[in-house]
Amino acid sequence: MSDLGYSSVIHMVGLGGAGTNIVEQFMKTDKTMELLDQGAARLSMMAMDIADPDIKSLDDTYNRILDQMRRKGIPQERLSLIARSVKFPSAEAMFDFVQNKFEEHLRNEGIQIKDYNPWLPSTVAIPPLAGGAGRRRSLAKAIYNLNYYQLGIIKSFTNLFKDNALSSISSPIILIVFGLGGGTGSGMAMDFARHLRQAVGSGVPIMGLCILPCPGDDPPAKGYSAFNAINELNLLLDREKNALITHGLGEVYRNPFNSVMFLPLMPAYSKTGNIMSARDEIDKMIVEMIYVLMDFDMADLMSGIGTEVGLTEDTIHTLSMIKVNYPVDSYVEAFKSNLEKMQQLAEIRKEKLGVLEKLQMVLELKKTEVSEIYKDYLIKTNAFNADEFDDKVNQLIHSSPRYDEDLNLYVRGIEDQINKWIDEAIQFVSTIRLVANDGTIEDSVAKLILHGEDASPMDSLEGMIRNISRTHPEYRAQKGAIFERLEQLVPSSQSFTLRQKKLIDDFMNLASVTERALDILTLYNDNRHLIDAISRRYEILPEEDKLNVNFKDMKAELTTIYHLLQLMIKPSSDEIKMIDEHLTYLQALIVKFRSRHEELENELIRVEEKKKRMEFDRDKYEKESKGFSLFGKKKYSREKLKDVERELQSVREDEIHLNSEVESVDTLIGFYQELAKKLEVTSDYRKQLQTVLELSQDYQTKLSGIIQSNRYYERTTELTGDEQGKIIYKILAEQEDQLNREGILEEILDVDHFKDYMRSIVRIYRTPNIMGMKSSYRSDYLWVTVQTPQGLWDEDLTQELYTALAGYVTGDVSKTITVRVVECRDPWVIRVVVIAGRGRIEDLAPYDEMERLNRKASDFESSLSRSFLVEHKGTLDELLAELKEKLGSS
Repeated sequence: MSDLGYSSVIHMVGLGGAGTNIVEQFMKTDKTMELLDQGAARLSMMAMDIADPDIKSLDDTYNRILDQMRRKGIPQERLSLIARSVKFPSAEAMFDFVQNKFEEHLRNEGIQIKDYNPWLPSTVAIPPLAGGAGRRRSLAKAIYNLNYYQLGIIKSFTNLFKDNALSSISSPIILIVFGLGGGTGSGMAMDFARHLRQAVGSGVPIMGLCILPCPGDDPPAKGYSAFNAINELNLLLDREKNALITHGLGEVYRNPFNSVMFLPLMPAYSKTGNIMSARDEIDKMIVEMIYVLMDFDMADLMSGIGTEVGLTEDTIHTLSMIKVNYPVDSYVEAFKSNLEKMQQLAEIRKEKLGVLEKLQMVLELKKTEVSEIYKDYLIKTNAFNADEFDDKVNQLIHSSPRYDEDLNLYVRGIEDQINKWIDEAIQFVSTIRLVANDGTIEDSVAKLILHGEDASPMDSLEGMIRNISRTHPEYRAQKGAIFERLEQLVPSSQSFTLRQKKLIDDFMNLASVTERALDILTLYNDNRHLIDAISRRYEILPEEDKLNVNFKDMKAELTTIYHLLQLMIKPSSDEIKMIDEHLTYLQALIVKFRSRHEELENELIRVEEKKKRMEFDRDKYEKESKGFSLFGKKKYSREKLKDVERELQSVREDEIHLNSEVESVDTLIGFYQELAKKLEVTSDYRKQLQTVLELSQDYQTKLSGIIQSNRYYERTTELTGDEQGKIIYKILAEQEDQLNREGILEEILDVDHFKDYMRSIVRIYRTPNIMGMKSSYRSDYLWVTVQTPQGLWDEDLTQELYTALAGYVTGDVSKTITVRVVECRDPWVIRVVVIAGRGRIEDLAPYDEMERLNRKASDFESSLSRSFLVEHKGTLDELLAELKEKLGSS
């Protein structure tokens, strides 16, 4: 669809700050660049303002766009812009023009002037023009006409704009955009429109788009300035009043517009609460609406709302739009990013299994070490029995009344963390249900892995892991049985994709991580309670019988191991924040064990030296006990030999014990160094964690971009869980090519859910405020354009539109509401543009506020807010009454 040309091309003129900003927004939108790239379009843009900043910003944007066009090889003549801030040479020159020269220009154009009104006396204070005309529409009119007639600048700009617009290949439509309450835009609009009509002739449609004020505007903008502007516009749009003016004052005042539409700012302001944000949103919405209007024959619309034949009191047409995003493509991109993260997590879990295995080994060593201390205690208290020793150790561990309570607390402490891992994985793993027909291998696998609604937690891996605080006593045995069954079934499946099998394998690794964590927690609890029990008993031993044991250091080491376990099961986002802190604890342990290793080595050297001395003595006494001896020396040597051998045996035992301790400390140092190396900043493991974190952030950014819409006119529907699952399955099956429009409509889209959502959107139009109207609004014609991808909109939704808008029409719905459905160029976007036609000025939502503030305005303020026909003496009502009397008498 994007390759198709538009039915017509709209060339824009922005007057004042509001109009200039909309021209800028139109130029910098991506669709404009696509339009220029097609080759069939020439765009002519024009903007005028009294203030400089908006014009300067527009010029900068234009230069950037030209640079982009140059890089893309798009001819620069396809886009032209005339952007000027208009001023006056001096205040005296402007006053002189209004008082002495403008009347002559009007008479030369055939305007009949009975009493010329030099509306801008020289006593009027001129505001700083850096901020525009300051709501003084009469000042804007004076500056405009000075630049058009006397200086000739605007006349030259207008002719250049006309030449560019008429050179367009497509049928040109000119759109003049301005704010109703602003001084510059609405002050220039009517004079500029008639001059433009003179330049382009009657064959080119000229449309006006006027932004209505809102409660966030300043009092003049939402009061007397807007009130006078809307009433002056009514003199052009009302066929009878305009005919009266042209007959009485001259043909020059004939309505130059084919249509003027009004766009409410109030809905945007009501949502944002900030006037600048509301204006920014309305600018974006107008650009989108312009592209919708370009997509069908505007003549049909103009004819429908009656602008071609002319209207009388019912001259008001308001524009409103709701945009609905059905973000399928965005979900696909987000899920691909999340799948890449899951693949990285699968590798990390394998690494974690290795780390946890080492942690378990350390705790087993610690348990052996502490048990040896207990053994020494029993020997020294003459209570050691080798056959009963293991039972005594277990009894001592479980003698604490808090043993089971503590273990349950530790398990509950890891349950939430492991559940977070499950939550990350389950969205992808659950796709196995999509191919799990009843009674198949896949069905059996799904039931063994995923928790069913009515199933017991012990029936599946997910159920056991999610409820680990309840299932941990039987977890190991049941997990082993499920693994055995899965290892038989999964390879036999012909329906699971390769990616699904890898996800199943990763889920099984997650179950193994959980089992390993349980083993570590059990050993940690055993060691902690064993150390507590032994330390209490050790206190009663004499100092000379105590081993060199520091129970406080043992507990500190256990705490570090426990923290490392917690680190290993935390989500990657938390792990990467805490890893450096745990690395510091680990390095402190390494330093402590190196110091311990050095002490043991020194002690071992001392024991070995003692052993050598005693072996020397043993050899000496052994030799003396066998040879010839006088005076009982042989007997003495034999007694000494026995003493030495007994002491030597004790030294050998000390040597064996020290060597065992050195070996144990070496093992621990090796493991802790290996783990520290894995946790270092430059390690592959840290790089994997960082990659997971970046992918997670990317996924969250994409997901939040989908479900959050900050624009008041924009809605985004979330895909249902079933729709998301089907998309994920296509990705896992490497069938992304089937995720095109037709494939999604046939296989993925939940049509009922989509229609229900669209019905809720359409019902928004039951509130007239969104259209800028009051509840009193009634009409005999409304126009609706629905821009939608093929296959998403149907007759049921059209009927819903009729129902929502039926309260505003005075006749048969089918005859008074016209709905046109056009194909959308965006793949998954629906735009509903409603034109509330043929309303009265009094039906406008902000009208009461405009009228109220106008009543409070002084005569001076009201006179400065006049523009159209201000060159004729009298108020608008007085002028019309005089013309009626004049034409009636003739």
